[in-house]
Amino acid sequence: MKFPMKFEVQASAGSGMQNRWDANSGELPPITMAIPLEFRGPGGGYSPEDLFALAILNCLIAMFKVYCEKEKVSFDQIKTKAELTIDKIAAENLIGVTHVDLYLDVTGASDGERARKIMDNAVKDCIISNSIKSGKTFHITVN
Repeated sequence: MKFPMKFEVQASAGSGMQNRWDANSGELPPITMAIPLEFRGPGGGYSPEDLFALAILNCLIAMFKVYCEKEKVSFDQIKTKAELTIDKIAAENLIGVTHVDLYLDVTGASDGERARKIMDNAVKDCIISNSIKSGKTFHITVN
C-alpha cells in the first residue's frame, strides 16, 4: 500500500431544502440524499448522518473481514448497528456528533476467542473510527 491515499466522491444539488439530490463515487450507481426529517427536511434519502454512521460500520466490517481472512478464521455473519447522538457542544457553541454507540455481533465464528481478538484489532485499526473526535462505545458479541 502507498500513502497518502485519496478517495473522491461527488454530489450535486439544486436549491430548496425539501429537494433530494444524488451523490456517488466514481462509476458506482448514485444514491439519493436528503435532509432528514429531524432537521425538517423531506427524509426519504440517505442523510449525511446516515453516511457518517455507515462509514464507521463498513470500515469495521471491512477490517474484520480482512483480518479474519488473513488469520483463517471464518464466521457465518457479522451484524452491526450504530446509534449516532447529535447534540449541542456547549464549549464550542456548535452542534455535532457527541457520541456513537457501535454494536458488532459476530455469529458462527470458527474460533470464538480468535474472532474476538480479531474484532478488537479491527476496532483498534479502523481508519474511520480513529478519525472521530466524539465519544464512542463498542458493544461486541462473538459467538
